[in-house]
Amino acid sequence: MTQVSYQVVASKNCDLETELLMIYKESLEDTYAEVGEERLESNVQIKYLKTIGSNEKVIAGFYFLLDEEINNKESIIKRINDRLISNEYVEVVFKFEDTDLFPRLSMLYSDLFEIEMKLREAITFIYIDTYGSDYYDLLKETDIIPQFEGRSNLRKDTEQRKQFLSNRLENEFFHILFSQYSKLHELKPLKMEDLTNSIKVSKNFEEFKKRVTTRGVIKEKYLDFISSIRIDMEMLEKVRNCVAHNRTPSDDDLENFNRVKEELLRKVDDFLSNLRRSE
Repeated sequence: MTQVSYQVVASKNCDLETELLMIYKESLEDTYAEVGEERLESNVQIKYLKTIGSNEKVIAGFYFLLDEEINNKESIIKRINDRLISNEYVEVVFKFEDTDLFPRLSMLYSDLFEIEMKLREAITFIYIDTYGSDYYDLLKETDIIPQFEGRSNLRKDTEQRKQFLSNRLENEFFHILFSQYSKLHELKPLKMEDLTNSIKVSKNFEEFKKRVTTRGVIKEKYLDFISSIRIDMEMLEKVRNCVAHNRTPSDDDLENFNRVKEELLRKVDDFLSNLRRSE
């Protein structure tokens, strides 16, 4: 049984129960789904109804049920949504619980999990090969700030950050947003403090020059890979946010996601596969 819950603000002059039954019945008929007359009323339930404002409007919560044997549930729900939006008595409508949405988001999450885990592996390799150490401070020269929720001290305290991440077998790439992957090429501006520190640890001018002019990832094959995933990650970010916050992705975003995910996985798999043949 699929349950879809809504909340509306509607005119007090309408018979809301009759309107909802009509919306439900017509949406079923559009998709040739059949529900016996005895089931129609029990499949449309108003949870609460309260007069608001100057007694001209009501706020109501209700849900529709779709039996297991009904096919095309997603299509039926879309038709219900459209009818609620266009109904002359309804001022505003919000959709909340949708038990049909959860399995669809779960499938998307499975794809996102595979993509991000493989991507973390590839990016980690690139940065460790670039720096050779500082395994828990690999983003030090970028403009990316890891999202250590509730632990802002980890951004500055390298020892605490190392302990926090090492205990979880993680690094900073486990704590950045999808959108931040597209900014890996962006280096933070050099400050006087950075120049002073470079002077202190440099043995001569040539070493100092190298430190300030060869920051971040510099190998062309790594830069090419990072550049190649930028647009893909921006596309996936839209669906990733919907999954993370239990929202319904748009048809356009889903179409882009399905197209981009295979291409991105191919790029990451090719990169990791090529490592076996690298020096």
